[in-house]
Amino acid sequence: MARHRAPTTSPFWALPAILIPLGVAGAGWMSHVSAEGRVVAPNVEFAGLDVTGMAPETVAYQVETRQVEVLATPLTIDLGESKVVLPAAELGFSYGYEETLSSLVAARHGPSPLSEFASWVTTPFITHQVEDVVHFDAATARERLERDDLVIDEPVEPSIVEEAGTLRLVPGHIGTGIDVESLVDQLESAPIATGPHRFVAAHVDLVPKVHDSQVASLVDELNEKTAPGMLTVVRNQSARVSAATIRKHLVSEVSAGSFVVTIDTEALRREIEEIFYKPVGDFVPPRLVVEDGEVRTMAMGQPPPICCSAGSVEAAALDMINGGSAFYLLDPRPDDDESILAWADGSQVREEVAKFTTNHPCCESRVVNIHTMADMLRGVYLVPGESLSLNEFVGERTRDKGFVPAGAIRRGHMVDEVGGGVSQFVTTIFNAAYLAGLDLDEYQSHSIYFSRYPFGREATISIPGPDLVMTNTTDYPILIWPTYDDRSITVTIYSTPHLQVTELEQRITKRRLCTHVETDRQRIYPDGRVVVDTIEANYRPAEGIDCNGRVIPEL
Repeated sequence: MARHRAPTTSPFWALPAILIPLGVAGAGWMSHVSAEGRVVAPNVEFAGLDVTGMAPETVAYQVETRQVEVLATPLTIDLGESKVVLPAAELGFSYGYEETLSSLVAARHGPSPLSEFASWVTTPFITHQVEDVVHFDAATARERLERDDLVIDEPVEPSIVEEAGTLRLVPGHIGTGIDVESLVDQLESAPIATGPHRFVAAHVDLVPKVHDSQVASLVDELNEKTAPGMLTVVRNQSARVSAATIRKHLVSEVSAGSFVVTIDTEALRREIEEIFYKPVGDFVPPRLVVEDGEVRTMAMGQPPPICCSAGSVEAAALDMINGGSAFYLLDPRPDDDESILAWADGSQVREEVAKFTTNHPCCESRVVNIHTMADMLRGVYLVPGESLSLNEFVGERTRDKGFVPAGAIRRGHMVDEVGGGVSQFVTTIFNAAYLAGLDLDEYQSHSIYFSRYPFGREATISIPGPDLVMTNTTDYPILIWPTYDDRSITVTIYSTPHLQVTELEQRITKRRLCTHVETDRQRIYPDGRVVVDTIEANYRPAEGIDCNGRVIPEL
């Protein structure tokens, strides 16, 4: 019987079954090794996103996006009756961008060939999660948590107030804050990358830095120190500043843990200036000349000194509340009012606003007096509200001043006296002032009418009276500029035109034998205000005769 031999498998044919899988695995391994640093390893996730095979630049973009998202994570701090929501970045959190990116690129690439091979082998079975790298800075968080918007109820420091002229204590009170250290601990352990979080803040008392008793003692001391007030002197003016005035400008605050009392010196200075409301010195007018009808400034003026310099008020007030004297010399300061400065520089005297001329024969002795008076008044500068008295300004007309004897009226009779004839200048300046809209506060017409003057609108002058007093009630300074020749005298007034001056009507009546003349003038101001006044004149029936027809005895 023949034997059948079973076929045998040659090792040669089994070898491919072993080598082929090994080759495939080797190729995969070589591919994994060669891809290290160029793409992310397979089966790697980051923030819920599969990043397998992503190039480093693409992964970097994903990490940047994730960084913005994590740092913007809203963190709610529950204060009790209110809540504050802040981004994570504001509460001390920062994102480890480079560290997170490095973790993604190095995912599944182990520190040794064996561990890396093991990681590679498990790739199909285990997903590798790369976590965000987040850092927390407790100091930054603490600084933010200590800000005022997280204080539930601010503590109130004690303070002082002035009531009915006396200082009194306003007590402080305890506030409510949050337990910052407890919140810092909660934040440090919070996984903020997982999304919004809520933290409940524990409450703590916030105690004022200064105790009421300290301030109460200081209040008593300040009341005692300020009781005498301040006797202040500025140049030749003096006034007492009351204790109540000083006390109401005291200011208290807590600084560096100490209670500090200062004084609002600017407010006190303004109040003292209301007491010293007048200038404490003279206004120096500019020196102006008129050439060919044009006003030119030869020298600037100076505004008047007023009370008071800020430095001197501050020094006096601080000295007083620190227990110093109650008597203080204060320094004046230049008036800084824009209007006053314009008055001082002469810029508002721009052009002619009124002119009046009267005529006279040539070469009479009275002409010398008219010209002398004109020369003395040329260049007079009146600011708004300022008055001019011709008798005060010129004084007695004497030979020493250049006046000579000439005809004048004394008690209704024509006489010769030194300075006679100056009334023609007075009438001329009177009419220029009338047309310029100035107030004519004091004046008197001649007792006998002269045809060279406007009927009912003229004035005379004598020592000690009558006088001519005028006030600049316009809005701008005026310059008085007389000029003359052998046969006439002219007074021109320069300023800024702004008034409308009109003569309305004239009424003539008899008062016994005398003639009474009333002339109405209307002035319209820029604000629409209308002022009507009346100029009056009285004329005797003849030289030396009174209104009853009786002869006036000569002296």
